[in-house]
Amino acid sequence: MRVLLTGATGFIGRRLIARLADEGHWMTAMLLPSEPEPDWGATRIVRGDITDPASLEGKLVEQDAVVHLAGAVGYGQTFKRCNEINRDGTANIAREACAAGIRRFLHMSSVSVYGRVAGRELSEDAPLRKIGDPYGDTKIDAERILGTLADEGKLDLTIIRPTVIYGPGDDKFLPKLVENLKTGTARIIGSGNNTVDLVHVDDAVELITKALVDPRAVGGVYNLSNPDNPSWKTMLTAMAEELGVPAPTQRLPYPIAMVAAALIEMQAWLKGETPRLTRYAVRVIGRQYHYSIERAREELGYEPRVELLDGLRQCLAAMQGTQR
Repeated sequence: MRVLLTGATGFIGRRLIARLADEGHWMTAMLLPSEPEPDWGATRIVRGDITDPASLEGKLVEQDAVVHLAGAVGYGQTFKRCNEINRDGTANIAREACAAGIRRFLHMSSVSVYGRVAGRELSEDAPLRKIGDPYGDTKIDAERILGTLADEGKLDLTIIRPTVIYGPGDDKFLPKLVENLKTGTARIIGSGNNTVDLVHVDDAVELITKALVDPRAVGGVYNLSNPDNPSWKTMLTAMAEELGVPAPTQRLPYPIAMVAAALIEMQAWLKGETPRLTRYAVRVIGRQYHYSIERAREELGYEPRVELLDGLRQCLAAMQGTQR
């Protein structure tokens, strides 16, 4: 299959390109006009910006499928930026796919579309809920735009909704957590007994690969998580041991942590720095979420394989090796 990938230089994209190429797919990576060209062997490179429809014209010809990973994620995202990239950018690449006669379209969304509902199991049929979060709200908009195109018979659509993805090359979640552990500023938010809301990049790549080639995935929406993860307290203790630093013992109740994170964000914004704690992180860490993956299991035979503590130890070893 000839597959065009947006977000190809991200840590998920790099992993996915290698996997799909190994399986015999002909990969085309869409890079921004200003991005340096990586050494990817036989991978074809095209230049385009999903926020600029004119730059996409003719770039998707002779493709069989689009895997859309590009998105605005991480701290500091505004509604303006998320609208440009997550909402309008998705619409632009999807419409160009339709113009090029490409039907197969796989979109990376997020469990954020559920609005961070804690305490009950959420299947893919749970309602989408806007909560004033630029990332999650614009991911809902993107899904609705794609759903309309699919309903009109223009796309064979699959949507994947992951929890936070970690792994080698992650430059957002793990580095900040490691910094907080090393400096002694890490806190246990809430009880610490809620399970960790992370999934390894290799498990993400596995589900994407299965969904792309399995006809049963057309029209499907799939949660992506690892329901066998341990608690945050267990994970933080294991990470601290691996780093050779004391495990955090101080706790912050969830409401207090949200207020503290808002203040830390404001101080960091005034100083032009990245905050050590954000409200997004508090939402992810401080409450118990349950995202069912039964549909992916039953329809696609998907099963997460990377045990969280093993995956984290590998990441930490790689990070420490880079820093030496």
